[in-house]
Amino acid sequence: MEQREPHKSDGSRAGVARRTNVALVVVASLACGACTSNQNEVHVAPLFTRVSSAGGGIETEALGGALISRRRPGDFARTSWAFRPLYSHAVEDSGDRTDWFLPPFGSYKIRDEGRDKVWQLLPIARYAYDGDADGQYQWSFLSLPGIYWSRRRDGTVLRAWFPFGGVVRDFLSVDYGWFVLFPLYAHVERYGRTSRHVLFPFFKKTSGPGGPSWRVWPIVGRNHWEGHYDRWFFLWPFFHVQRNGLLRGEENAQRSFLFWPFFGISKRGPARSYTALWPFFGYTTDPDTGFWAWDGPWPLVVFQGGDPDRAVRGRIWPFYSYYRGDGLESRYYLWPFFNQRKESYPDADKERAYLLPFWHSWDRVDADGHSSWRKLWPAYRVYREQGRDHTFFAFPALNPLWRTPIIDDHYAWMYELFTTERTADRIRERSWLGLWRRERDRDEDRRSLAGVWAGRAYTQGGERVVESSWLFGLIRTRRGPHGFRFLHPSVPGPGWPLERTPNSIEGLEQNP
Repeated sequence: MEQREPHKSDGSRAGVARRTNVALVVVASLACGACTSNQNEVHVAPLFTRVSSAGGGIETEALGGALISRRRPGDFARTSWAFRPLYSHAVEDSGDRTDWFLPPFGSYKIRDEGRDKVWQLLPIARYAYDGDADGQYQWSFLSLPGIYWSRRRDGTVLRAWFPFGGVVRDFLSVDYGWFVLFPLYAHVERYGRTSRHVLFPFFKKTSGPGGPSWRVWPIVGRNHWEGHYDRWFFLWPFFHVQRNGLLRGEENAQRSFLFWPFFGISKRGPARSYTALWPFFGYTTDPDTGFWAWDGPWPLVVFQGGDPDRAVRGRIWPFYSYYRGDGLESRYYLWPFFNQRKESYPDADKERAYLLPFWHSWDRVDADGHSSWRKLWPAYRVYREQGRDHTFFAFPALNPLWRTPIIDDHYAWMYELFTTERTADRIRERSWLGLWRRERDRDEDRRSLAGVWAGRAYTQGGERVVESSWLFGLIRTRRGPHGFRFLHPSVPGPGWPLERTPNSIEGLEQNP
């Protein structure tokens, strides 16, 4: 019988299959060994980034910064995160929490270990809760269209729906009040006095401490509080007669008469005030103090001075205005475009200047040192605190408003090409979409250009160590006291451990 040789092609297929399987196992093993774990840095911005923050903590972001979280290692309870610009959640060291939604309109703030809560969506609704350590609490709710609802500490519940009816207490300037089909009827209590309104503002009667007040508007009315003031009107708004400041005594009380809008006169001791075509023309003089004031025509032209204890004012609107008094000195040129001002407070002095919409600046000096703010719109913004050795810089600055951290935190990441923050020995840098990152502190200096290159510098045993990662972590090297060597790949890189090496890096700038 004829013997046939084995078909060589069959043996070849089996060999290829065996070799292919071995290769796949090897590749899979290498791939698994090269993958970056969740304890290592990843920088493939704008898709995903996880870095070790300067000074401690872990920062994670995705989609170019739209999704972001910040936390300390092992401290998940104080993780701050955001889905910008729609929502953010921030937790402070004290445990206080702030949530923003549709910023700056919506917010939810929790303070004092949860005993103080405020939720609001301006201008639609606002809810406030106030509790204490004894378990007593009160809350209030206010929303459009004119709905008010609250609970007092004593358990009393108050409700109102303007203009239909309801009861309020300690609301705005009202101690207690209720109304039915406003303006049909309203009952208001303020400073111990009770006012009743019928068909507001036509009929009103007030009783209580200080004597009665009343009005039949617009025919006649009297607003009287004994020892404070006594004010009459006839055929409103044409005739007004008033006595004010009665606590100073009759000789120093103010007496005034106004025949609107033609003529008015006011007297207080030797001081006299005159008005014509109110409120356009007026003149005031006080021989005892030297004070004088001129309005004409108001509000375009206003001047006053002569008394060092009272404010000094000068205005030719809109070209120029000046004011000095109550710890404030301010100048406007071509209102409202250019302003310079100095402000004095019991604990600080502050100088401000702006040229709308391009330039905003202020400098503040207090017990903590000197702080300053500069914005050249739309180029840059910079904030400095010398007391804390803190500087923040961002380029560009497209937000034309004054310093608005909430707006910038939620929206500026979309357009800022570069930001840097320096505090003492810490440096944090970020480029648009997070493509470039730098996190430097006394432990390490880490820099990374997403997917291209990353560098890590630190000291170990007093010796300098420099590590590099190239091409998504495929090529990684280390240069240190033991020479140069290659590290295992760590895809997608750079693969540095999130825990920073606790060594000082002073002097690294001299050996970049």
